[in-house]
Amino acid sequence: MAGPTHFQNSGLLEACRLWRKVSDRGTEYLTGRLGGVKVTILPKREGAEGDHSHTLVFAEPAKREGSR
Repeated sequence: MAGPTHFQNSGLLEACRLWRKVSDRGTEYLTGRLGGVKVTILPKREGAEGDHSHTLVFAEPAKREGSR
């Protein structure tokens, strides 16, 4: 990523930036791009098993306007 971040001297690497979105159902989630992959972090669905709080999923991104 271009330019320094607040992780610069911490030993952490910034993988991608995420944007907060709200689905049509009102669920908040985070989404961004990691290279050519769409990254989405979803909150745990009600009734899902396990003690996790979120799920990370990858998907092929939609073609950007003007791309081949």
